[in-house]
Amino acid sequence: MVDDVAYISSRVSWKGALLLGVLAFSLFYFVLPAWMASLISERQHSTFYPMLETVFGRRVHWLQWIGIACGLVSLLFAFRNYHFGSTAGREERGLVSFLARLLGRNID
Repeated sequence: MVDDVAYISSRVSWKGALLLGVLAFSLFYFVLPAWMASLISERQHSTFYPMLETVFGRRVHWLQWIGIACGLVSLLFAFRNYHFGSTAGREERGLVSFLARLLGRNID
């Protein structure tokens, strides 16, 4: 997912990269975890509730980490595209994705 966001962000203008970053961050950090929490709360009286809460709780953490990484990638490419304007190569996209994943783990 992060590689796909890096690819798209490297190809669009800085405004597009910034918009993509805001959308990806909002979707993965706020919208999907809230949706998953509502699914868990609907099944509160189920016998499988403790198991669902544990499994989905881990997934919420993963979604938030993906949101942070996608936001960082898009923010970097927005800055890069504003100042340099050219598209990034494959190696640069890979390096940026790797660094965003590392930073995302430390931020989260």
